[in-house]
Amino acid sequence: MNCIMNDIKIVSFDLWNTLFDDSSYIQELDEKRIKACDDMLNKYNLSHQDNLKKVFQDERINFQEMEKKGKYLNYKTRIKSILLKVNENVNDKIVEELCLAYKQLSLTYIPTVNQRLITVIMKLRAKSVPCIILSNTGLISAEVTRKLLKCIGLYNLFEHIYLSEEVGICKPNKDFFELPIKKYSIFPHQMLHIGDSDFFDIDAAQEVGCRTIKMYKKKLKR
Repeated sequence: MNCIMNDIKIVSFDLWNTLFDDSSYIQELDEKRIKACDDMLNKYNLSHQDNLKKVFQDERINFQEMEKKGKYLNYKTRIKSILLKVNENVNDKIVEELCLAYKQLSLTYIPTVNQRLITVIMKLRAKSVPCIILSNTGLISAEVTRKLLKCIGLYNLFEHIYLSEEVGICKPNKDFFELPIKKYSIFPHQMLHIGDSDFFDIDAAQEVGCRTIKMYKKKLKR
């Protein structure tokens, strides 16, 4: 890694499946989300189809297709979309209530931290190399993401945290990668990006001109 670090001014990290191992975390969370949605609809006596799991799966596929185009979709919009697909009589009060329930659920299940990367970050900080996060957000809001980082004790390790919900764009949009480049007044090749996805991280960052390191992980069933 030493040769890669020549002339590197900042190092950016993807969050999910890079700093966090979210495989089992997301699986458990999805089960709780589906139950929370079911409970909410029953609470307001709103009839709904039994296969809520498929509704969630279909919504995620649609979201991922938009995400591939670098277009961010607000998590509240996504939750409202899910609810309206199961019952068109859902109102904003119910949407807000389910959003709150999802926030609470997200903070209940803590993802596993990649300790190897934390060691790398500590070494970089010791050499005064700024470390930042560049992450897309989904049903886990930016607010909750920041709370998770604080809860786990990682928040203060990063000079800046760029989250798609807060900036209105997402990876692989090249403008997302250019935000820290402009902020730190550096050339693209002076930023190293570390992530797990060829499409969202490696290819996208390289297209901007950044150097990259790909994280490989064990194949787990989702």
